Amino acid sequence: MLQPGSGRYCDSCEKHIVDLTGKSDAELIRFFTNKKDNVCGRLLSDQLNRELLSPPSKPSWQWLLPLAVGTILYTPAQANELRPLVEQRNQTGALPSAYVEQMTSPSLAADTIRGRVLDNITGKPLKGVKVRQAGFENVLALTDDSGKFELSTAENLETPFSFYLTGYSRVELPLKDGMEVKLLSEPGRIILGGISSAFLNQEPMYLIYAGKKSCTIDAAKMKEIPPDWIEKVDVLKGAEATALYGSKAANGVILIGIKKDYAKKIDFSKKK
Repeated sequence: MLQPGSGRYCDSCEKHIVDLTGKSDAELIRFFTNKKDNVCGRLLSDQLNRELLSPPSKPSWQWLLPLAVGTILYTPAQANELRPLVEQRNQTGALPSAYVEQMTSPSLAADTIRGRVLDNITGKPLKGVKVRQAGFENVLALTDDSGKFELSTAENLETPFSFYLTGYSRVELPLKDGMEVKLLSEPGRIILGGISSAFLNQEPMYLIYAGKKSCTIDAAKMKEIPPDWIEKVDVLKGAEATALYGSKAANGVILIGIKKDYAKKIDFSKKK
């Protein structure tokens, strides 16, 4: 900035600098209204980036001020000597690139579980078996005529689910696609006189064997034998059953063959 004589001179604008820092809004309006040429002036920071408030008697000039300040006024850094000023520069620096990785929590996809429920002794499919999540009463699936069921669940597959059919013991197992569930029938029950109840012993005799070893087992303990241990199941009825096992086999005999790999896990020395 050059200082010819006693006035200040802006080398960039090639004009004398006009000190406008002490001007009121009304005075600034009059100044720019009467100026037809470009000027180089000094302004305070609180005089910039706002609308100038003109007196009510002179509202017609207010619309000129944004145009005058935006296109005519230039406040270079060299004019900042007497009072703190804000230098207006038309600099458009490119913003740093921001790479935002969108993290989305994948919704838990529902798994379709299919399985089948069979009678543990006869191997026949069971219809109408109710499938529930353990601890809840709402039925999630029912088996069809083929004993098959299908349900969709987003639960942890380790959560146990119950399988129940009237006349059979309830079984709780974790869900697994393609699973095969075997239910064990419960003993029959009759009501005597509406007061007491008694079991009607119409159960067949259960006999487990592996090779030449065998022993009888109570029906209630059949559920303790994992289905994977069972190799085959045979049913003997009538005269054939009593001829081999006597009167205790009057209701038939269920022969349960145990796989060789699991035979050592069973004590055949006594009745179970």
